[in-house]
Amino acid sequence: MLWLLAGSAALVLSGCSGQGTPASSGSAAAPAPASSAVAVASPQAGSRATASPSSSAAGLRVRVQNSLQALAASSPQPSRDQVKAALVKAGAAPAAIEVSASTTPTGLAVDALTAAVLDGRQCVMGQVRSGTVSTTVLPVLANGRCFIGDDRG
Repeated sequence: MLWLLAGSAALVLSGCSGQGTPASSGSAAAPAPASSAVAVASPQAGSRATASPSSSAAGLRVRVQNSLQALAASSPQPSRDQVKAALVKAGAAPAAIEVSASTTPTGLAVDALTAAVLDGRQCVMGQVRSGTVSTTVLPVLANGRCFIGDDRG
């Protein structure tokens, strides 16, 4: 029985590191604080994303950002039609616009609407969530579109 207690004590003192080495004497690292802001995607080294958007996509991104911000100011949770109209106002061709579904498969309203405008080989992406707008430019998918699946939700 004594050897069982000694073995248990050794595990506790080793910090259960699995290596049999003592745990560090420093304090445990605190988890990183969660951010409430929507992150804007940035390409990683070796990814398919281009290093920087084309001048056409960069200009469209600014116009999309401004148009969606104006929309979000008047309607923090806009409809798909409102988002499409804002993108057309920003200069996007209606046939180049994709907008995510406004309801979940169970019929609940979504937290955010995401939209995309196909601009050559790049997609200008925009999202409206509770009156906050974020935009980014990403490469076109292999299917020649910006979204995977059907966007007619």
